[in-house]
Amino acid sequence: MQALAGEIHATELQLAPNLNERELGSLDAPRLGGFADLPVGAYPDSAEIEAWETAYRAREIGGLAVISGAADASFLRSWLGDFNRERLFVSYAVEDEETALLVAQIAGQQGWEALPLRLDDTSSAGEFYATAQYRLAIDSRAARRLRTDVTEMELLGERLRRDSASVFRDPPNRDDRSLSRNEPRIFRKITLGDEFNQPTIEEIVVPGGIALGEVAELDFVPTELVFDGDSFMLHGIDSASGPNGISRRLPSEDPATLKSLFDLSSRSIRTRSDAVVDLDIDRRVSISSALRDTDAGYAFLFADTLPFEHLDYLPVTKSVIIDTDVIWNRSGVASGSLQEFETAFEVRFLSADSMRIAQTRLALEYEYGSADGTVRYGGNWGRYSSRLRESTDVDSLGMGLAELARYAGWVALFRRLEQDAVPFLKGRYQFMKIDKTGRETPRRFR
Repeated sequence: MQALAGEIHATELQLAPNLNERELGSLDAPRLGGFADLPVGAYPDSAEIEAWETAYRAREIGGLAVISGAADASFLRSWLGDFNRERLFVSYAVEDEETALLVAQIAGQQGWEALPLRLDDTSSAGEFYATAQYRLAIDSRAARRLRTDVTEMELLGERLRRDSASVFRDPPNRDDRSLSRNEPRIFRKITLGDEFNQPTIEEIVVPGGIALGEVAELDFVPTELVFDGDSFMLHGIDSASGPNGISRRLPSEDPATLKSLFDLSSRSIRTRSDAVVDLDIDRRVSISSALRDTDAGYAFLFADTLPFEHLDYLPVTKSVIIDTDVIWNRSGVASGSLQEFETAFEVRFLSADSMRIAQTRLALEYEYGSADGTVRYGGNWGRYSSRLRESTDVDSLGMGLAELARYAGWVALFRRLEQDAVPFLKGRYQFMKIDKTGRETPRRFR
């Protein structure tokens, strides 16, 4: 923007790093800038991509892709293939096309390369939008007149809330204004305590009966995630890989399920909650919006019902299934490149003391292996251990949770990759366009 500022007269285009600043003056000329709620690397989700493409096909908006340095023969290949390049995407109302072309011209003079996107382009405009490192917009009177669901256009004219870096009252839940994380407090599985620290959350009202909060361990350093239409490939380096690195194909899984788990991981990081449910302003519990009406979400609901089917005799109030460790390793096959993983998890049974402090009364320990899909029972702990009947089929309970444990392994991996900012550009657009709709999930359950 500093380079552009020296070339574009303020009467043609003003520059504002944050278009949501409260002190921005009148809109005498179009403005180019970013947004407080779309920081670097805030890639659009599936709904945002669909909204942008809908407006683009309707010829309401246009797009400008800008990349640092000169592109190779294929602009898209350069865009997706070099993580060190900066990738900017500018959305604008079609009436502002001349302004966008001016930005493209000046960017080229500064050593960048720009690609104005039109409907007759053979490249996918949505793919550039879905993989842009920076999401900018041209703010103008024409842009503000648009009636659209495009995030960048909706944010125009909004101002940061006082003493806040966001225009939203509850930024983590900006995609669903009805959600609240105030009562009970944000549910992190670490607050459930352990064998040596049993007092846990302040209220026995635990949102949901499953909490996935582990970050996967890997036997190498991941450097790129690639989706090829059916499965994932993970590239990386280790001490013995040399300059060419290593490549591991991840286990086969239904793409719609992977999309559901990817969305759940992203949402849990954003909301800072390990629960697989949402809590609305009336304290009603429903499956997380990332899992709603998906086969994976239905599987989570089913798993939540299993603990009390096997241990209905315990004087407890709540069961919670949590992951405790997730490790991804190379397949045991000497020549194989397939990644496998193990998920350690516990089924905990809770009740409240006289101070309404939830306590773990009994915990059953399990370990799942993706290689054979089996679950092994590892023992139990808690003051109610002596009440565990010998006739209780703990092995059957564990196998009933095998699918949940497999899903937990994927969620932990996606958490690791997102927290480490591992690039995911190749195949990202195709992955984000997957329709994950499956079995209907009830809005509310106990």
